[in-house]
Amino acid sequence: MAIYITVADVDAILGPSWAGAELKDEAVFEANAYLTALNLVSIDMDNIPEEVEQAGARLAKCASQGKLYVQQTEGSLESKTVKADSVSTSKTFGSIDKAGSLAQPAAVQLALAILAPWRTNPFAFAVKRG
Repeated sequence: MAIYITVADVDAILGPSWAGAELKDEAVFEANAYLTALNLVSIDMDNIPEEVEQAGARLAKCASQGKLYVQQTEGSLESKTVKADSVSTSKTFGSIDKAGSLAQPAAVQLALAILAPWRTNPFAFAVKRG
């Protein structure tokens, strides 16, 4: 696993109160694992770009809140029925795209937007003509 961000980096970017001391190491570990899984390209590991550190800090904060690897499993509530006599309740949920970026927390969406220049599509290739 690549090390894109450290606890000291996150403390410098977000301030020391971004998470409890007992959560910081695990949160940074999860953020680095997430960044590594993105297969970022053209990054000099001896000189990590500021934008990548910013994204990593936000991912670490999200991880410290237990939200980095959590997927939303329910859609928005579209209807609700409550019946008082002989007790009856029902809920109807709309569908949600669990694989899409909208199912991810806002901090993760922001980090992915920041990282866009370093992300690649494994199925894409450059075509040069002429």
